[in-house]
Amino acid sequence: MKLTHALVTILLGLSAGACAKKDSKDQPAGTSTEAAKTTDKAPAAGGRKIPNSSGLVVDAPAKWQDNGIGGAAGMHLDGDAGMFLVQETSAEEAAKKLADFKTDTESMGVNKWVSADETPDGFKTLYVVDKLTMKGEEMVKDGTQFAFHVRRKIGDKTYDCSGSAATQETATEAVDLCTKIAAK
Repeated sequence: MKLTHALVTILLGLSAGACAKKDSKDQPAGTSTEAAKTTDKAPAAGGRKIPNSSGLVVDAPAKWQDNGIGGAAGMHLDGDAGMFLVQETSAEEAAKKLADFKTDTESMGVNKWVSADETPDGFKTLYVVDKLTMKGEEMVKDGTQFAFHVRRKIGDKTYDCSGSAATQETATEAVDLCTKIAAK
C-alpha cells in the first residue's frame, strides 16, 4: 500500500509533463491543441471517451486533452497545468475508508489538506504536496502542487481518479470532472 502511494506521488510529479501528445494532424476535428486553447465548450451530452479506459466517458472541456494512445487512461492540460488518471481499484483498496486513505497518504508527504470528504460511493480529497522534478538522475523538490484523489463506484466497479495541478482552481476542476466520469 505504501509503495503504491509512493509511486503515485512520484508519478504525479512526473506525469503532468510526460503525457503523450498527438500531433494536430492525428487528432480528430475539434480536438487540436489550438482548438483546446481557444474554446472551453464541453462536448455533446454524454461526454467523450476517456482514452485508454474501458468505456468510461466524461463531459470535459476541450482544454482537457486526451492522453496519447497507449498512455495511461486520463487527460491532461498543456504546460504541466494539470492532469488526471483513472484506474480500476483493487477490492482490497476499495474496502478502505477515507481515514485509512488519509493516513497512508500523509505518510507519503502531504504538506496540507485542503479538503477530504466522504461521498455516497467513496470519497474525494484535495491536498498540497511537493512538486518533484528530475534534475539529471535525481528527483528534487521544485515547489509545491495540488494533488487530488477521488474514489467512486461506476457501474459495478470501483475506480480511483487521481492527479495533480499547478493551481487549486485547476485541481478543483479536475476533482469535479472525476466525480462526473460515467460508464458508457
